[in-house]
Amino acid sequence: MRRAALWTVLMLAAALPALAGDPSTVIYLRPADALDLNPWQANDLYSNEVSANIFEGLVRFRRNDAVVEPCLATSWEMGDNGCSWRFTLRRGVRFHDGTPFDSRAVLYSFQNRMAGRQQAYQRRGSLFAVIVGVRALAPDLVEIRLSRPYAPFLTALADSAGFIQSPARRSGEFAPVGTGPFRFVSWTRGRSLILARFAGYWGGRPGVERIVFKVMADPLGRVLQIRNGSADMAIIQSGKEYEELARRSDVTVLSHPSIDTHYLGFNIRRRPFDRVEVRLALRYVIPKGNLIKKIFQNLAQPAFTPLPPAIFPGQGPESAGGANLAAARSLLKGAGLADGFACSLYYPDGQQGVEELADLLAVMARQVRITVRKVKLPFTELVKAVDRGDHDLLMMGWSTGPDPDFFLSPLFTFEPGNRNRFFYQNPELTRLLEQGRATLDEPQRQRIYLQALELLERDVPWIPLFHLIDNLATRSGVRGLFFTPLGQVVFREITKESTP
Repeated sequence: MRRAALWTVLMLAAALPALAGDPSTVIYLRPADALDLNPWQANDLYSNEVSANIFEGLVRFRRNDAVVEPCLATSWEMGDNGCSWRFTLRRGVRFHDGTPFDSRAVLYSFQNRMAGRQQAYQRRGSLFAVIVGVRALAPDLVEIRLSRPYAPFLTALADSAGFIQSPARRSGEFAPVGTGPFRFVSWTRGRSLILARFAGYWGGRPGVERIVFKVMADPLGRVLQIRNGSADMAIIQSGKEYEELARRSDVTVLSHPSIDTHYLGFNIRRRPFDRVEVRLALRYVIPKGNLIKKIFQNLAQPAFTPLPPAIFPGQGPESAGGANLAAARSLLKGAGLADGFACSLYYPDGQQGVEELADLLAVMARQVRITVRKVKLPFTELVKAVDRGDHDLLMMGWSTGPDPDFFLSPLFTFEPGNRNRFFYQNPELTRLLEQGRATLDEPQRQRIYLQALELLERDVPWIPLFHLIDNLATRSGVRGLFFTPLGQVVFREITKESTP
């Protein structure tokens, strides 16, 4: 049996080029492979994108939107001032291994997480920190109790942290078995990962039989395979790729704003960046709008405010959206630094456009007599260095789920597991973020976060630089794709027309 399955996988891999013209198969080129298909542990886009087509949660994000809608739960009720949530489960749903989906599966998934059995997992730690109990009231009814009101609860459940796994395997051995529109078939690490249509999917029959996630690190190779029709879709990572593919009549480019902010951060424990006027001076040095458009073209938009528009569209414009060298020099003179100073800028190796942005920032800083020493490190080494506080300046990005709490609290407070690499602490900001997390009234919550943004605007622990735009090139016969707010491509409504 195993030998027959292996032979099928090998034959399918050998046939990939021919399958591109087959309307039953979609070949998706990605620059890197998945790392871990356990949605409770994976922390990278390429892994979670695959998982988002295998697994589902009680709720999900509406297509191309951050709004939460029913999924494995058909409805829910909140009680006890937000400390109790009852979910009515969808009937007739089965996992890919045939196990029925019911309250037992929900208990298995949540209690497994609450027991700390997934120690490596960090995503949405705040969600499981507030869950104090889960119980089955009936086969199709589950109650989740929280220790305190938690405003982003449903949004957190829509993330991979809330995905439900089959309870059939209790030995501790993980298997990617969910209720989603596609089931796991095979994974040749570093080459390809194959999903097949789940015939018993409760949401209707997906329009293709299989999805092949093929690793293609070379951007030229991705462009050529889309052009000649040997692949159906590919991630676009550079302006050159975008220009080459967007002008073709047989290719459609799908664009979606990413929920991230790439920024220039200050280590405010280090002089002279412990002084707000010096941090503000750097903000006046950067002609953000023109600079981002020049470097990233269609792949990013300038970030004039900390939160991406999809999270918080009501933000006002940042007060220093463009360069003002006279204002920068005046601030530095007032700080006794008219003759300038030297500092270090740490940034990651291998990220599109970031090195060019670091180079231009160093050139612009020289106009106000600031000498920037660039330190480029592989991402894992960069994280260790900036966690130690080795940097003066830091260029990095932050991407998370579509809620202000997920975005601001990890960056600007010192709760365990947070990413406060600015070493910035403001008790008033911490109080506001805690209040926003617990406030269920949405208009009041928005007012709280506006106050928080005003504090960040005043204290300048960072300078938001840009928000990425996800771009996906598809052959014209491929339709029905959409994005989650986390940038994952979802295939449950996909169709593919046959090509000559």
